[in-house]
Amino acid sequence: VVKKWKPKQWYQRRVRGYLARFVPLLKQICSCPQLYPCHRIQNAAVLALCKFMLVSSVLCDDCIQLLFTLLEKSTDEKTRCNIMILLHDLIIRFPNLLVNWTNKIYARLSDESVKVRSTTIRVLTNLILNDMIKVKGNISELAGCLEDEDPKIRSLTKLFFAELSKKSNAIYNVMADIISHLSDPETGRSQDQFQSIMKYLFEFIDKDKQAESLVEKLCHRFRATRSDRQWHDLSFCLSLLSYSEKSVKKLLDNIACYHDKLADEEVYSNFTVIVEKARKNVKNEDLLNDFDTKLRFCHDKGGGDATAGTDEILSQMKDLIIKPPPPAARQTRTRSRKKKESSSDEDEEDMEFEAPAPRTRPGKRKPAPVSSEESDDGLELPTIHNSAESSADSEDFEKSVRKKGGRKKPQPAPPASRRTRSGTTGRRNRKS
Repeated sequence: VVKKWKPKQWYQRRVRGYLARFVPLLKQICSCPQLYPCHRIQNAAVLALCKFMLVSSVLCDDCIQLLFTLLEKSTDEKTRCNIMILLHDLIIRFPNLLVNWTNKIYARLSDESVKVRSTTIRVLTNLILNDMIKVKGNISELAGCLEDEDPKIRSLTKLFFAELSKKSNAIYNVMADIISHLSDPETGRSQDQFQSIMKYLFEFIDKDKQAESLVEKLCHRFRATRSDRQWHDLSFCLSLLSYSEKSVKKLLDNIACYHDKLADEEVYSNFTVIVEKARKNVKNEDLLNDFDTKLRFCHDKGGGDATAGTDEILSQMKDLIIKPPPPAARQTRTRSRKKKESSSDEDEEDMEFEAPAPRTRPGKRKPAPVSSEESDDGLELPTIHNSAESSADSEDFEKSVRKKGGRKKPQPAPPASRRTRSGTTGRRNRKS
């Protein structure tokens, strides 16, 4: 009888192995750094424990919490760097076990040590570009490294975003999350740092469709703002986009989202920059003038009621809408004929009506009848004789032909409807 191994029995058997006997010792050294203050011993124990975790998924699940605790609280920067490097291998080996721990990895981007921050950026760059970690979520912390104190970290971060931009719509998909997180005053980013980060990232937004959708998203985010700083940041981001006619229409359609913020001078100045930039690309001047007049109206009136809807705002600015000129009427033959008929009505009253001549086809024109008086060269038409005289002449002609011995060519018989007395002569000719 073949015995089936159960998972629990298999695990107990693996624990009895030779390498499994070192696991309790490694856990004790890593969890009690005060008993083992030597950094070399701690570093060696961490490396050994991570390599054991690469072998067994059960051991990895059991010791992963201890490993991230060491990553946060260890005082040795070499230990933290080694843990970060080995986490890269663990994520590739067991990606499902470490999905919920990616926030802890992003948190090391704000570490005190420059070596730990640079190591974290390199690890995240490799994992994200190989699609081992999702970009959304904590990508704003990686974007904040564009304003790091160390120039090496700034260059590594710029290299990461340059490689990420080669993927289709990768930066566009995370742009809204980056703006919302970095514009929050609780993050501690200054306004100058935020603007420099956005200037670099918006260089990768070069498609009109991406700009149109970002305009709509940023306009809706004005409703969720809590401070003046967020108004300034969102309006500054809108001023960095390149505008087409459709994107200007998006701004105009969503004016209810930000009309109460236009009373602020900085927000209004950013929107005037948008109008000036749009005049270079948009040829519809009526649309731009309409948008400009509405911005001035909201700025002068102090923004109006913050709870007003789109219909109420449009009703307030109804007189400011510049209507485009009506399209030029096409001149057709019917209209020109009507004008000529109306102008010549008075003249036609005194004129006599003349019936138009019948049209004839150019190829089938009938010859004009020629009168006997106007015949050319004095030609005379043959006179028409009676039927009795014609029959007598035909008999004389036949006799003269017989005497001379000539033969008369057969003639076709006349139709039945036109047969007259001359039909008797035809019978005589047949008998002869």
